[in-house]
Amino acid sequence: MEKMKVRVYIRGEQKECSVEIQEGDDYEHLLENLGLNPVEVIVLQDGEPVPEDEIVRKESRIEIIRVVSGG
Repeated sequence: MEKMKVRVYIRGEQKECSVEIQEGDDYEHLLENLGLNPVEVIVLQDGEPVPEDEIVRKESRIEIIRVVSGG
């Protein structure tokens, strides 16, 4: 499989980065590459929430929202 670069925007941190992953990787793998716990974030692909096992599409706009909990 080929490698591909995707751009990821992390909301709340106003941070945008480029990540290299294998074509066919899912969002769980992408989050692992970013050092993020899937339980603590919501991933949006083109503005819509996606499950961790969804395959990353190269041309998608990827946003990550950190979930904050407290009590």
